[in-house]
Amino acid sequence: MRITRPAIVAALLSLLLLAAACADDGQASAGTAGPSGSSATGSTQAAAFPVTITDDDGVRVTISQEPRRIVTFAPSMTETLFALGLGDRIVGVSGPFDDYPPEAQGIEQVGGAGEFGVDPNLENVVALQPDLFLTIAGGDAWKQQLRDLGIAVVTFNATDFADLLDDIGKVGVVTGAVPQAEALVADMGAQAEAVAATVPQRTTCFFEVYFAQTLTTVGPNTFIYDLLQRAGCDPVTADASSDYPEWSVDELVADSPAVYLVTTESAKSIEQIERRPGFSAIQAVADGHVAFLDSDLVTRPGPRVVQGLAQISDALFGTAT
Repeated sequence: MRITRPAIVAALLSLLLLAAACADDGQASAGTAGPSGSSATGSTQAAAFPVTITDDDGVRVTISQEPRRIVTFAPSMTETLFALGLGDRIVGVSGPFDDYPPEAQGIEQVGGAGEFGVDPNLENVVALQPDLFLTIAGGDAWKQQLRDLGIAVVTFNATDFADLLDDIGKVGVVTGAVPQAEALVADMGAQAEAVAATVPQRTTCFFEVYFAQTLTTVGPNTFIYDLLQRAGCDPVTADASSDYPEWSVDELVADSPAVYLVTTESAKSIEQIERRPGFSAIQAVADGHVAFLDSDLVTRPGPRVVQGLAQISDALFGTAT
């Protein structure tokens, strides 16, 4: 197994997933900004401002007052704010992938800068006068530029489902929507437990992120890998040494996964996959056990990921609720 064209692969994953890199887990930390300030912790117990947290980039951020003009620089962040009932506070989004709910498509897009077009246009961001910029891992240079311009930048990068629930709680803290966040987290947790209760046994699978002459898949330390495991799959990429490794067809034939999972972003039909050189020798493909997953549901760490979890389980066993 080897990784080639790292810059190109990273750019593709940034565009498709908007999360090609992983940051170290951050923890909300107690903070006070004056006698009327309040402490923000992972238990989402604070609703007053100012609040201070340490985000997933390890940066300590103080939000002086409840944000009213927010830029969400990731589709998952956009979906989360709408789910919390804060869609009317979003003044800018990252780009055309911010397409859910439909109302998000009418919000100004601030992305498109940088070598691969995945960075924010700083002038456009500043013009929107945001009091909070919510984003995911990556882009350390432009994040610092925004901070230098006086914009509060907060990074959340969910590494697994449990971390996602924790992050949503923290989004509630920094936006002043603590009760809404707690309710959303409880509902998502209950839905995930309901899916887990339907899993009859475990099986093996392979998850295709992207195909262009070579396969790109997921390694053990990724959000998607955790979803696969929760849905009842033991991915054959357990020994991958990177988050998004390339995987050869010969390796996949030897791995012999029971189910081949592919996103709607990577392929359009089973016939298209079967026509690829060597793919007919893959056990899951030969047996007709190829299943398509909605890319938006399984690659975006946001509120709809529980639907993605159910979709994965149904693709594996046909038993999801």
